[in-house]
Amino acid sequence: MTQGFNLIVTTQRGNERSCIKEFSRLAHRVSEGDLQMRRTRFPGLITGRFEGDPVELCRRIRDVVIEDPWSVRFVQKAIPLSLTVEASIRAIKEAVASISGGIGAGESFRISVTKRGSELSSREIISEAAGCIERRVDLERPDRIVQIEIVDETAGIALLRPDDILSVTRMQQDAMEMEGQPQQQ
Repeated sequence: MTQGFNLIVTTQRGNERSCIKEFSRLAHRVSEGDLQMRRTRFPGLITGRFEGDPVELCRRIRDVVIEDPWSVRFVQKAIPLSLTVEASIRAIKEAVASISGGIGAGESFRISVTKRGSELSSREIISEAAGCIERRVDLERPDRIVQIEIVDETAGIALLRPDDILSVTRMQQDAMEMEGQPQQQ
């Protein structure tokens, strides 16, 4: 399934089966779309194919997690992706150019690259991809993120808002911090 995935889901090593069940349960709770998930050769890494909008799926799952962050035990992060291409500098650059029009004139961006099983240089990927985006770079608080996820010979790419990436771990940390703060009246 590596070819054609539009979701990357991470979990702790050894929890892949439980993570697939949990994410599938969450997806079916918030959506009617068909979801296929598969373990990869990388511990803790799962690829998925959702027949629908994976960004909207992650947003809806986020709403469920906000209600009870501790109900999610195995899913750590879910990253929606728009398209997959061959993991080559040329193909990635062309794909980024094709989605870069979604970055508004006054918006900033950053490029995030995660590689698994690839010898490509992250620095070269970022340099080449950024060269085709004529917008302001903001590494700390970007309006948009060009997310590049490489798994072996396939690169998944998306143009996301920072909160489009579902980080259950971060949401749980935020919930703990909120529990420790005094209630305002």
